[in-house]
Amino acid sequence: MTCLRTGPGGEIALPESLRTRYAIGENTPIRIIETRNGILLVPLTDEAMAPALEKELKDWQSLGAASWELFGWNDGNP
Repeated sequence: MTCLRTGPGGEIALPESLRTRYAIGENTPIRIIETRNGILLVPLTDEAMAPALEKELKDWQSLGAASWELFGWNDGNP
C-alpha cells in the first residue's frame, strides 16, 4: 500500500514505480472515477495493457463490497 499526501494545490505526486508501470509521463491525461469507497485514477495512454495487469484488473473488479475491508482503511492517516 502506498500512502500519499496532497500538496498545496491538491496535487499528488505518484511514485516512479507506478508511473513506469502504468506508462504515465508528463502531461498524461488521467481520468478520475468516483466510486462509493474512494476514487480510481485511470491513465489514458496509447500503451497496450500488459497481460498481467489486465488479469489483476479483472481480479480487482471481481471483488465484492465485503472485500474492501482487506484494504486497511485508517481514516486517511498514513
